[in-house]
Amino acid sequence: MFKSLSGHIVDLIATGVYLGIFYAAYLLHLTSSNHDVWGKLLSAAMIASLIALAFNYRRLLKITEAPISSIAAAAQGYIELHGVASSPQALKTPFHGIHCVWYRSWVFSNQSDDNKPPMLLEYAESDHLFQLQDSSGNCMVNPKGAEVIYSEKRTLYKNAHRYVEEYLPAGKRLYLLGYLDTLHHYKSPEAIGRDVGVLLATWKANPIKLLLRFDQDRNGKIDMQEWENARAEARHEVEIRHQMRAHNEIYTLAKPAEGQLFLISALSPQALRNQYQFWSMVHLGVLALLLMAYFKLV
Repeated sequence: MFKSLSGHIVDLIATGVYLGIFYAAYLLHLTSSNHDVWGKLLSAAMIASLIALAFNYRRLLKITEAPISSIAAAAQGYIELHGVASSPQALKTPFHGIHCVWYRSWVFSNQSDDNKPPMLLEYAESDHLFQLQDSSGNCMVNPKGAEVIYSEKRTLYKNAHRYVEEYLPAGKRLYLLGYLDTLHHYKSPEAIGRDVGVLLATWKANPIKLLLRFDQDRNGKIDMQEWENARAEARHEVEIRHQMRAHNEIYTLAKPAEGQLFLISALSPQALRNQYQFWSMVHLGVLALLLMAYFKLV
């Protein structure tokens, strides 16, 4: 119920392959005349099992390894946070109008012919920033690109259509795993270089004060070395200002650039660990059985 969409897909595909193998066993039976078919079926099942095992085990490791932090004490980087979610934009789900911080929705047409599956007519997913708050402070969260494990799902049938929405209610306690960026507006070389130039121009506008501060040999002019000292001092002042502005800014948690897991979950870390550990053991057990069957076959 609480798995993410991608988690559902991976485990459902693997489970479908397993069931296909069992169904094939019922139809074919294991005889000496169909070893080649069985070899291909078992190989396909083992590949699906390995993919599903790697998927769940990777997430188990990420949740276990990421450093836990409060928002106020968090350093820039890949971390996990806990807090209560709220939306400054009064976001609502599209069909039931429920206050939330994130949603995704589908609209299906109900086919009158039972042989035809429902047709997807529309899909939407919110990308509004929302706020996460703990006892130490708050930060903004950009959910774009996140793997979301939702807490609520509702379905509405109306006018021969099926409306489905999954959402994270406002006021819900969430667990997040992602990249906290506190300096991205200020630490770039372009921003620092631009502000250094502005500060130097300000100093040049007051030549007497500039001479008093940087004319070390008191010859009434700023030579090349003294100007380099002035540039270095200006850069130091700008970097301090940027650090102070970044410290006072509301932090933003977003998708990591390195392809690391970006997770927003309505489940606690322990519940997620239990879930991923359970599915890892299931796929590992199935893989072991498939390997035994394969070696017996060959």
